[in-house]
Amino acid sequence: MIGQDFSKIEWHLLGLDLLEPNAMIGDIVLFTTSLFMAKQIRQNFGSHSFYSNWRRFFLWFGWSFLFGGFGHLFYNYLGLWGKYPSWILGMVATYFLTIAMLSLWPQAKQKTTFERCALALLFIGVLVEVSVFINVDLSIDQSKGLFVPTLISGIGLIFSLVILGIRYQKTIDSNFKFLWIAALTLLPNAFIQSQKINLTQWFDRNDFSHVLLLISLLIYSHTIKATQNAAILKA
Repeated sequence: MIGQDFSKIEWHLLGLDLLEPNAMIGDIVLFTTSLFMAKQIRQNFGSHSFYSNWRRFFLWFGWSFLFGGFGHLFYNYLGLWGKYPSWILGMVATYFLTIAMLSLWPQAKQKTTFERCALALLFIGVLVEVSVFINVDLSIDQSKGLFVPTLISGIGLIFSLVILGIRYQKTIDSNFKFLWIAALTLLPNAFIQSQKINLTQWFDRNDFSHVLLLISLLIYSHTIKATQNAAILKA
């Protein structure tokens, strides 16, 4: 189905009227994968800011999707309020990814400026998003609530994965190329969501996006492992 969505899958458990078990399954997969990767970093890598902030990214990213899963599952009880936490946490996750990549920037003053800009972007994003929650009727069109986190995260990811990824590929290690490849992997998400491309009721546009996000997580993890020695030496 293209251009419109299937009706939400309803199911009942312990007297509860629940929705979208497919979305919850995908969110749990992303959550567990993210926490596993965060654990791997803590156990196998040092305390350098590059690794500690990637670990924070995986943690915040994972929790954002777990909250998102519950937002889908308990929509009949929480309404739109069940989705707000995941939208905010997603922007925080992107912030830590950006800080991780900036930890390898060679010029201290420029790095400090970039870090302040990243924090300001997060602050503005959260402030505007809260304003949207309060002043906009999202029950009519939820995409208005997703616009701000999508924009803020998009800016952070383009800067971190594409611009810095290409730079570090040339100056630190060629394996950083996998980061901008990860960004390319995520590009179809915008088209899939905007055009509402749903393959089946049990594998809709959100499930499609989950698969692309899972692939991007695996690419991030591969890059961190492949650049381990070079990243520390050139930092």
